[in-house]
Amino acid sequence: MRAYEQTHPWLSFRFDPRQVPGTVWIRLGEATALARRLHQAALSAREGDLVRYIAMLRGVVANAALDGNTLGEDQVDRLLEGSLQLPPSQVFLEREIRNLVKAVAWVEARARAGDRDSGAWTLQVLNAQVIKETGEDLAGNAPGEYRTVRHANPTEGVQPEDIPPLGERLQGWMASPMFHPEHTEEQGPMAIIGAVLAHLYLLWIAPFPGGNGRTARLVGFQLLLQAGFPAVAAHRLVMHAAATRHEYERQIAHAARPGGDPIPFIAYMAHGFADGMQALCDEVDHAQYLLLAEGDLHRILDRDGLPAADRLLALAKGIRAQDGWVATARITRLTPDLAHHYARLHAKTLQRDLAELEELGLVERRRGTVRAKPLVLRPFAAV
Repeated sequence: MRAYEQTHPWLSFRFDPRQVPGTVWIRLGEATALARRLHQAALSAREGDLVRYIAMLRGVVANAALDGNTLGEDQVDRLLEGSLQLPPSQVFLEREIRNLVKAVAWVEARARAGDRDSGAWTLQVLNAQVIKETGEDLAGNAPGEYRTVRHANPTEGVQPEDIPPLGERLQGWMASPMFHPEHTEEQGPMAIIGAVLAHLYLLWIAPFPGGNGRTARLVGFQLLLQAGFPAVAAHRLVMHAAATRHEYERQIAHAARPGGDPIPFIAYMAHGFADGMQALCDEVDHAQYLLLAEGDLHRILDRDGLPAADRLLALAKGIRAQDGWVATARITRLTPDLAHHYARLHAKTLQRDLAELEELGLVERRRGTVRAKPLVLRPFAAV
């Protein structure tokens, strides 16, 4: 009998899909369908790059936060663009973030190249990237080397001699037919389950002196990419964990009990992932709506014989960007573009332009205020 069978009996490498509740399968199916929908989403290159960047930013911040990094999304955004300099006492926080950004990019590049290796070499390279130059105490190990020191509390990680065979066993389990079913409709849901279980088992094994959490979550991210989930979607798994951190930790601990039932943890992650996927699709839908709205405005206003089309277009877009009614007196200060257009014009010009937009059905006015009228861009929406 190996040591882990006594100290970590929940490391059973057993999972019966038939025990997963029907409601969880529904959510897994929803997440898979939403991922397919994202594959077909049409956005401009600029908007697509922005969505990808925001997803990466949120995923990296979430992964780092679960291991105690206190930098928020705004700080990390400024850090990456070069407009934030941290004091010397917080430089390690920056290093953790930059390491994760590089690790995410490496995982994505390998997925695009069709590299599906997720064995010991991949695991060690990921960990080396995660903890490089962070100043973490590695107890004499080099970054990426398996742990050689026993935990004082044996339940916090298996004994060092069990790490290599458990890593191999986990890799073999993830490559088994159960997680790669023949039927297309089962592949996405089982890929999500595989990513969740690999993540969970690596947290239990704790193969490295440091960075185990970040490494385990990157492995889950990698497995989702290998299964065909877009990166913008795959980040949602760790974002859910970070947003519900106490429940995440409780579910991990709950699964680490005699019998080792991981299904409640799978259910918790599946519900959160599906919710996150729906939120992501809503964000993409909104971006598409804004692009269509701008195109519709161009179609309506960019016509022969319509004077000052550029000015009217800027005016319509500026009002449309506001939430509800806006005072007419504020309009020329809404955007630099509007300030430029109306800087040398008489105040009556603005009133004539607003009347023109009202006649075209683009705005409505009421006692010194104005607001945009909705464009008919969702003809099949429920009334």
